[in-house]
Amino acid sequence: MKYENDLIVKIAWQYYIEGMTQNEISESLNLSRMKVIKYLEKAKTNNVIQFKINLEDTDHLKVQNKIKEKYNLKDIYVVPTSSNNVDSLTVAAAQYIEDRITSDTMINIGYGEAVSKTMGHLRISNKYKVTFVSLSGGVKFYMPTAIDTRSDYYTNPNYNHYIVPAPLSVSSELIAEHLNQEKPIKKILDMIPYSNITVIGIGALNDRATLIKEGYFNPSDFEILKTRGAVGDLLSQFYDIHGNILDLDLHKRLISTDIGVLKSLNNVVAVAGGLEKKDAIIGALKGGYIDVLITDETVAQSLV
Repeated sequence: MKYENDLIVKIAWQYYIEGMTQNEISESLNLSRMKVIKYLEKAKTNNVIQFKINLEDTDHLKVQNKIKEKYNLKDIYVVPTSSNNVDSLTVAAAQYIEDRITSDTMINIGYGEAVSKTMGHLRISNKYKVTFVSLSGGVKFYMPTAIDTRSDYYTNPNYNHYIVPAPLSVSSELIAEHLNQEKPIKKILDMIPYSNITVIGIGALNDRATLIKEGYFNPSDFEILKTRGAVGDLLSQFYDIHGNILDLDLHKRLISTDIGVLKSLNNVVAVAGGLEKKDAIIGALKGGYIDVLITDETVAQSLV
């Protein structure tokens, strides 16, 4: 697996080249110390460690480090660009999450196709209890019909699901205000700050956007938003290339976590790739909304 190989190389590099301790690596990558030890052993058996670390392409690691430094990220994982980019990215994202699951982990999940597919690829040990909390309304993308049928996402007895029982957007600001204060909805939204991991997608303003597919917007709406400076959306809230949230009435009709809250959460993981999302990714990075980016090689090269 490309994700696991990258992680093995990263751990081996930090341990043998940068001289970090296993505990320091554990903290920097948000992994348990036992997993760091396991991957160091794999580095030996897979011949990653010989007399030196056997990197296929040291430039690849340099690109990742440049992006981390430029955008103040905790980490970045880059998968090969492919014709089936969404699947490659979501498999990598699922593996990233699996490596960070411990007992009683709470995971916030965002709205959209990328996050839904990531959840569908999860394979988590039955020994762990995991709680999933939706960041917004729009029930479809949190329900079993949107999840890979091979996944145990909805059948594992150790999983708890808290899904906001509301649409993503309503017809007026007043209705949104009332719904957001309703006890069943407020109870779930109040859980969000206590999460261990938050997984979100990054939306671009094109015809393939989930918000268009689901009928919340049409292409002409997006053209108008572009004239206002919009380059992308997080949790259906639009921002410019610098990450500034636009002052739009439509934001007031959402049943959703404010994207400003993302800055206060631990381990916000964004899953997004494809050059059509480049500006949306840059805006999200500049806005400081995410901690970890999982993307493809083409986007990674464009970011530096």
